Amino acid sequence: MTYEIKLLEADIRNPMDGSMTLGLHHENKLCGKLEYSWDDKKFSSVFHGNAPSLPVPAHPTILLQRTVAAMYALKTADHAVLTDVFRDHVITINVEK
Repeated sequence: MTYEIKLLEADIRNPMDGSMTLGLHHENKLCGKLEYSWDDKKFSSVFHGNAPSLPVPAHPTILLQRTVAAMYALKTADHAVLTDVFRDHVITINVEK
């Protein structure tokens, strides 16, 4: 099953200092939010939602990891920061039952 990832908010000051909030969507409905923040000392990621009640339940760490992996798979030299991939791509992740 496929979820679409949409950029809700981002503040990336440089590669080692930033934050982003992404929406996890299924059939154009927001099912949860994925928040990431980092600096030169720490990285944190949080899933906001109820993972067991998603259309296809998945452990939050799977949702967080697959989202970043999908974004990096599409990032090119033309993308100054990771969230630039949203300018020219639809980001999706697959989660199996």
